[in-house]
Amino acid sequence: MTKSNREATQATRAYLPLFAMAGLLLASPAWAQPQVSPAPPQDLPVEAQVPPGPPAQPEPPLTAAQPQPLPPSPYQLRGYPYAAQQGAQPQPKLFEPEGPVTTWDPLRFTVALESRASWLFDSGAKRLMESRYPVGGGVSVQADVFRPNDRIAIRLDLGWITTSHTSFQSGSVLTEKLDSNLFSLGASLRYHVLRWLAPFARISGGLGWDKLRVADLHDRQQFEQGALGAGVLLRSPGLRLWQGSYSPALAVLGNLEAGYAVATSSDWVVRSTSLSSSASPIPTNSVAIGHMGRSAPYLRVSLGIAF
Repeated sequence: MTKSNREATQATRAYLPLFAMAGLLLASPAWAQPQVSPAPPQDLPVEAQVPPGPPAQPEPPLTAAQPQPLPPSPYQLRGYPYAAQQGAQPQPKLFEPEGPVTTWDPLRFTVALESRASWLFDSGAKRLMESRYPVGGGVSVQADVFRPNDRIAIRLDLGWITTSHTSFQSGSVLTEKLDSNLFSLGASLRYHVLRWLAPFARISGGLGWDKLRVADLHDRQQFEQGALGAGVLLRSPGLRLWQGSYSPALAVLGNLEAGYAVATSSDWVVRSTSLSSSASPIPTNSVAIGHMGRSAPYLRVSLGIAF
């Protein structure tokens, strides 16, 4: 070993204690820190033990078929909290008019105009009315009171028919005026072949009165009448002005009926209608005009509004 090597070895041995002291000083802070042991695992309560759910699926991207979010309303832009909670949904209108619709629902009530023509056989009736086919007019109220199904129905009708005829006696200037009024109640049974076509049979009875005036002479007569007839009922589809459960339906309804009416006859005896202020008025005699029969075939037509 050379002299230089011996000198280096001796210098290294001289510095070894210094290196050992420096190492102890650097390691002393780490020894001073307490060692914290990990806490033992504790059992969680049953409520907290939630099983892991399925993995979250990624949201699909919006397509043209999916609804797009609505833009914010002016109330949201202005900062109204209530509008923000409700969302920018369009507010419904109080009344939205809709177009008319048609329906074939049964319409039970009808108000109609009536026309009735008779074919007279009695000569006294033809002379007073100066026509063999007198025509009268009036109104009626009709209602379905029993409908077991869509094809069969029983209907009641209450009608009023009035006629007025003026005639001249042959060989004189005297005029005769006959006014007649008849109130009748009828019941009909019909069968709907189609929704707009239904044949029916009808029976009716009524009470009426006639008033005959010849110059200043007059007479009144009451009579009873019964009738039996058959015909057809025609109606249009009902029209609703708007859709809804409270929207009424209106339709046009018509009846065409032919039958025979049997009525009581009258013997006319006219009397004076002039009043005298004297204590002893001049007596006047009654004038017999003649006999009039009312039984005759008839044709009845009605047209009204059903609802």
